[in-house]
Amino acid sequence: MKRVHAATNLPEAHLLVDLLAHRGIRARVLNANASSLAGELPIDASLPQVWVEHARDAERARAIIDAFLRSPGGPPRTCPACGEENPSSFDLCWSCGAGLER
Repeated sequence: MKRVHAATNLPEAHLLVDLLAHRGIRARVLNANASSLAGELPIDASLPQVWVEHARDAERARAIIDAFLRSPGGPPRTCPACGEENPSSFDLCWSCGAGLER
């Protein structure tokens, strides 16, 4: 396993893991409950972390995450599967996990 990202919060970490899974990269969230140790540990060690299962996927995963985090805002998008409204930066529906078309 290889760490590819320290998320700012737990929902972001899970969203990124789902995004990577949608792109064929197996990943996990580690340190999911470490935020309660902030102050006891260095801040980077207490943030939720995204780790890929195979080190060979690390570079591609970082590129996908960077592109996602830098994507510009725009109008909300409606999920074709469940009809829920999603922010324009989402590639996956927050409600059902279905892929959102660009």
